[in-house]
Order: sequence, then C-alpha cells, then structure tokens
Amino acid sequence: MKKKILSLLVTGCLLFVPTTAFADDNKTVIKTVDDLLAFSKAVNNGDYDKNKDAVVVLENDLDLTGVVWTPIGNVFDENGYIEHCFSGKFYGNGHTISNIDFTSIYGKDLLVGFFGDIEEAEVSGLTIEGNLDVTNTDNEYTVYGTIAGFAGDCTISDCVSNVSFNNNGKYVYGFIGMVGQAYGTTFEYCENTADITISGDNGSVYVGGIVGYAQIGTEVRYCSSTGDMVYAAPNAGGIVGRLYGDSKVINSYVTGKLTPVGNGTTDVGGIVGSVAGGSVSDCYFAGEIDLSQYSAKKPYTRFGGIVGKDSSSTTDFKNNYFTETENVEACGSNKEAGKAKAYDYMTTKEFYDELTADGAKYQYVEGKTPVLPTKEYAVDFEVTPADLKNVVIKVDEKEITSNTAMLTAGTYTVEVTADDCELLSKEITVSADIATHTQAFELAYKSADYTELDKAEKAAKALNKDDYEDFSEVEKALAAIDRTKNITEQADVDAMVKAINDAVANLVKKTPASSQPDSSSADSKADSSSKAASNASNTNPSTGVAGGAFALALLSGAAVVMAKKKK
Repeated sequence: MKKKILSLLVTGCLLFVPTTAFADDNKTVIKTVDDLLAFSKAVNNGDYDKNKDAVVVLENDLDLTGVVWTPIGNVFDENGYIEHCFSGKFYGNGHTISNIDFTSIYGKDLLVGFFGDIEEAEVSGLTIEGNLDVTNTDNEYTVYGTIAGFAGDCTISDCVSNVSFNNNGKYVYGFIGMVGQAYGTTFEYCENTADITISGDNGSVYVGGIVGYAQIGTEVRYCSSTGDMVYAAPNAGGIVGRLYGDSKVINSYVTGKLTPVGNGTTDVGGIVGSVAGGSVSDCYFAGEIDLSQYSAKKPYTRFGGIVGKDSSSTTDFKNNYFTETENVEACGSNKEAGKAKAYDYMTTKEFYDELTADGAKYQYVEGKTPVLPTKEYAVDFEVTPADLKNVVIKVDEKEITSNTAMLTAGTYTVEVTADDCELLSKEITVSADIATHTQAFELAYKSADYTELDKAEKAAKALNKDDYEDFSEVEKALAAIDRTKNITEQADVDAMVKAINDAVANLVKKTPASSQPDSSSADSKADSSSKAASNASNTNPSTGVAGGAFALALLSGAAVVMAKKKK
C-alpha cells in the first residue's frame, strides 16, 4: 500500500472532475481562520481539481491556536491513491500562518504539512510558524514539509519556514523539510529559520532546511537556512537532505550550527547530505561545526562542510566554501566540492569579492557573512487610455524599457508621460503583496485649445440682441459651448467656434424708426409743393422773377430816393 502511494507521488494525484462549479473569477480570498478551513475542505472535496487557474489570496495573518489541522490535499482512496490536490496559485502576500499544530498528525498521516500534495502549483509570500515535537512512539512513514509534504512541478518562492522539529529520540522515517519531497520544483528566496533535531536510531530519513529529497530537475536557488541542526539522520543537509539526478542547489547558504551525531554511518553535510548527480554551486556554509557527538573514524568519509557523500562521478561542484574545521573536508568522498575558510575571513569584503567573482549574487554586509540579494518582484505598469503614443515610464527618474520593472520592496516615485497628455506623477509601494505588483496609471489628455472659442464667445456676448430681428441661433450656439474637451477633441471645439461665427454672420439688424415714411410728413411735403406752385405762377414773364419779390424791390428803391431828397 505504501509503495503504491509513494509511487503515485511521482506521477501525480488522481484528478477528479468536481460537480461544484468554480467561481467565475477563480479567485478565493482568505481573511479568517474559517475561510482557511473552508478552503482546505473544498480542496479535499475535489472542488479545485484540474483548476490550474485558481487563485487563492491570503489577506491577513492567521493564528491557528487550538485548531486541529488537516493538510490541504491529503485524501486517499481505498486503494491508497491520493485523490485530490491543489494546482493553482496560492499567494501568501507576506502573511503568516502561526501556531499550526503538526504534532498531532505527524506519523499518522502519510502527507503532513500546510499542504499535503501540490502539483503544478505556485506558492509565494507565505510564512509558516509553529513547532513539531514528535510524541508518537509508533510512527508511520511520513512525507512532511512545513509548506507541503509533496510538491511536483511547482514553484515555491519567498516563503519562510519557522517550525522547529524535534523527534525527541523517537523513531521516525520519511522526508522532512520546508517541502519533504520535491519533483521538478523550483525554490527561490526561501528561508528556514527554525532548529531541526533528529536524534536516536531512525529509519530512512531525508532531512534538509529547504527540501528533504530533491529529484527530477528540482532547483533550489537564493535560499538559506539559519536554524541549528542536530542530525542523526541517514541523509541530512543544511539545504537539501538528498540531491538526486539533475537537481541543483545554487547561490544558497547556511549559517546555523551543525552537529552530526553517530559513528559515521550517515551522510551529513553543511549544504547537502548526499548527492547522486546534479550540481552544487556558489554556496557557502558559515555555521559552527560541532563534532562532540560524532565518533566516526578519521578521515571522515560521509561528513563534509559542503556535502556528506558524493555517490556519483557526475556531480558538478563550483565555487563553494565552508567554515574551516579540523579534520573536516568539503566532502567525505570529494575534496574538490569546496574550499575551507576561516569564519573571520568569511565576514570580510575580500571573501565577498572572492565569492562573487564569477557571478554569484550576494550582498556585502560589513562584519557579517554575505547575504542573499534582495528579492525583486515583477511589477507591471498598466497605462490607459490604451491608444496612447510615445508612453514613457520613469521609476525614481530612471526610464524602464518595457511596461514591467523588477523592483525590491519599497516606495518609488513613478512618472508617466505620453503624447498630448499631462504628466502623471505618484508614489507607489511594492511589497510581497501581489496587489502591489500591478500598478495602474490613467493619464489625462491635455485640454483642447479654447483661444478662438473665447474670442468668438466674447464677441457674440458683446452684441445687443434687441438690435436684431432673430438672435436665437446665436444663443443656441453659446449654450452649446462645452469646455471639457481634450486635445484629441479639438475638432469639436473648432465646430463650436464655427457655429457661433456663422450664427453671428447670419444676423439681420432691425430697420431704424426715422427711415420709415408717415402721413404728417407727406402732408408737409404737399403744402410745400403747393406754395412753390403758387409762387411760380406769380413770376414776371419778362424777368423771370417772382411777382412778390419784384414789388418788394420797387418799394425799396422808392425809399432810397426819398431819403436822398430830404438831405
């Protein structure tokens, strides 16, 4: 039965098509412990089978004190085949699941962890905190991982395991790590911060700070383990217990204290317990090595500062370092696996330069051993309207060449420009929360040019409507003015100008009152004409002078003659 189950873990869970329909948006939001328990139940009921598009978002830290935990994806049929597993995306968003109790189920269930079985899934930004003290004396074979017991073809990133493990001398066997057993899975920027203690006589145990057993192209990169390790386990390493096939450990380090226990019949190493192919490169172990409980004969053939035992001639070792310790080589069976360095030297700039000379990625911290580069998140910039031209995005005054930038957690000033648009500047904050990995910018077009419209409006309003027979078209054109138009709608503004100007041009002035003939004026003209005719009839035919005027002239002449006689 157990062999059947373990064999199946390699090939995948027995997928079942659920009758429950997925949500339209395929998104599940977890805010409370009840939400989490409902999600776990739904997976174990088969509601998430075959749904690679499922997105689960953790929006709060959750405390599971007092909760009896059932791993997500831990249901087997009567023949021992696992029926349901999670294959979507689980975003922890930097939140923590604390006080999770694995003790009560360890050694009883085959798959133990936050997840039991995940396949083709993505898990990121999740921290698991708690402890596991083995109390059962009759423990079954257990595939245990704080994040997941088993992971096949998955991506696990930016996760932290802070769950201490102590078997208290009880017999255990199986897999132990952040993930117990991994096939074709990538680990990136993951960290173990908890102590792991395996003591007493044990069966076939594979234990590592990150992965117990890494197989079939599994790759561990930019990972670390800082917890202390006491290992009386057949295959035990700071990062990986057993590295098999073409699996790799790259650019990772361990700083916890390492105490191998036993007489040298187990494979224990600072980075990897045992390897059979694959590669270990750009790694270092800078923890203390305590040999007080190790009674193996010297030289040690199954214990090393980098790897305990290399059982393959094809393993590739490059640029690895370990804490210089008497009688300890890089690998019990391959001295070329790494170089010994004094711990004090490993805290210097010189060691950092040596470690990174060929491209290894670390950060220098004065007085300490190098640390991993800060994780970068792919941040997408969505700029609207969609048809903008010559869009330029600058993050902290540095232009990005595409709409995606790799940014570490922090606050940035972003400026966005585009043709015919106003400059948009705002601060953004980036974190492990996926909601911060998409930043939306809606640009505003520059305003249309209203210069000519202002002139036309002013001129039209200066007119006196009472001077015109019909002013309604002008009023209509003025009422239609819309000052919300942007530069792409300049034609609309120009049409407003034309409407006003055309309406003004078509105005007809009223006729002034003094220019209209009336009856009194006609009568006056008639009288004048009559008098003129009368005078014309009294004109002297021989002189052409009117008769009245001729008489007046004669009287005037007589008066002048009389005046001369008196003198």
